[in-house]
Amino acid sequence: MKSKNLILLFVISVSVISCWPKDYEETGIIVVNNGLENHVQMRFFSDGLPSGPEIVSKKGKGEIFKGEDTSTVVLINQILQADSIVIIFDNERIEKHYLYTYEPVGHSLFNSDSYQHDGNTSTYTIDAKNYENAELCDGPCN
Repeated sequence: MKSKNLILLFVISVSVISCWPKDYEETGIIVVNNGLENHVQMRFFSDGLPSGPEIVSKKGKGEIFKGEDTSTVVLINQILQADSIVIIFDNERIEKHYLYTYEPVGHSLFNSDSYQHDGNTSTYTIDAKNYENAELCDGPCN
């Protein structure tokens, strides 16, 4: 009899937890735009391995990445599906972004302050500051 009550209690608990009210969730949308005429490539990594969309690219101005997540607390790195991202300009220059150090300082893809916010949409624009911060590659950037 005790085991039946425990099983019933477990089933009810799992049902209650899985029926989280949608009122407590929010949707966060991240948009990354290329604000330059350069060919820009973004590569996503998690624990040093390719992750998420792996590689997205755009030549010229426009949207390069868009992602969203629904959660009680929406986190940028969950939408980006990465803990580091590299931005490659024209296969000649590279800029590295890291989750845990918010590098590059003041303009990190992982720092909410680097985005323009409009409602639930946050937009990051790759611009001249990114390009100037990028290091020259010794040959083609990989």
